[in-house]
Amino acid sequence: MNESERILRDLIQIRTDGNQEEQVADYLINLLKKHGIEARKVEFSSNRAGLIAEIGDRKGPVLGFAGHEDTVALSNPADWTESPLSGKKIGHRIYGRGSTDMKAGLAAGIIAMINLKELQIPLHGTFRIYATVGEESGEVGAQKMVEQGFADDLTALIIGEPSGVPVTGLKSFAPRLEKLGIITKSDLKELLQVNRGSEQHFLEIAHKGALSYDIISRGKTAHSSMPELGVNAIDSLLAFIYEQNVYFDELIQKNNRLLGSTTPVLTKISGGEQLNTVPGEAKLSVFVRTIPEISNEQIINHLTKLVKQINLKTKADLSLKINFKHQPVVSSVENRLSQLTQAVGEKYLQQKLGFIGVPGGTDASQFIKKNPQLEVLIFGPGNTTAHQVDEYVDADVFHSFIKIYQDVVAKYLA
Repeated sequence: MNESERILRDLIQIRTDGNQEEQVADYLINLLKKHGIEARKVEFSSNRAGLIAEIGDRKGPVLGFAGHEDTVALSNPADWTESPLSGKKIGHRIYGRGSTDMKAGLAAGIIAMINLKELQIPLHGTFRIYATVGEESGEVGAQKMVEQGFADDLTALIIGEPSGVPVTGLKSFAPRLEKLGIITKSDLKELLQVNRGSEQHFLEIAHKGALSYDIISRGKTAHSSMPELGVNAIDSLLAFIYEQNVYFDELIQKNNRLLGSTTPVLTKISGGEQLNTVPGEAKLSVFVRTIPEISNEQIINHLTKLVKQINLKTKADLSLKINFKHQPVVSSVENRLSQLTQAVGEKYLQQKLGFIGVPGGTDASQFIKKNPQLEVLIFGPGNTTAHQVDEYVDADVFHSFIKIYQDVVAKYLA
């Protein structure tokens, strides 16, 4: 295991699910300091901190790189072949929670910055790294960094989220891309003919936004033998669900070329206290993946009208609570960052790289708030094992991305 892999292993061994990212920030700040790079610690709350570091002569464009320190939960450690906090390398794979999503990407960006400094590569502009917190729980770290003005001058941004699909799973992934018209069967055949590695990567220039909300229904509790004395909160909630589903059927008819249609999912429902009591309160939670053609605000406005309509028809009191809302991201295949990264990425990964959109979200939703025209690209080591048991990153791909980031930065800021 070489130095780069040791850094990644160290990061994996730091547990960062559940609001405890500060140790990663401290580790990276000390690592950068050893190589003469000062990093600013950005504190959010107890045990939660990110960082911002930059190099360059500050006399040109600002190329940002964003990676999050947090991970999802470990799941059941007993189900893992190796400990989810081991960072153990077996063959060409490095295992552990966050290995793919996205400590490998964050480590690759940091190591690329160190290499550029050590090699004294002249950078006419600024290369800035953002290590964020809470990406998996609403992008709270990136949101605060943007609100504090740390991204006002960004020209372009790379998000180091995993962009790979294991070659063995590419055929099951391809139909979604075919449906969107992004890739054809002949394209797939060409990709597999050129690719000699274990993964096929894509240049992600678009991803869906996100809207999370709750509908709370408040009625009046009563004994089930005398329901007329109460107001059943579940009845009103069911009435809302019916109207909501009618709206969702209309919503999914409109498509985005890269992203497909809006994806609404009712994710949680609860209500009532016990079997012999009229429920006085009930709640449902919904998560919507949104597209540029139908804004979050349009959806919220329609939901607000539905709530008012149901309240007029029933005795319960419905209310809408927005948990968070993130904008969809759509960049261009023609901009400098996209074209440069495609050329560099194909060189080091030795495969053909196509441009796609993806359904999941990233911190990019926060960074584009100050500049909707920001050049954005999601591209990083890792694969579709994110959030799964036995999550891993391919070590060879990890090393390739260090070189990719290093070369892209050097060329972009030449």
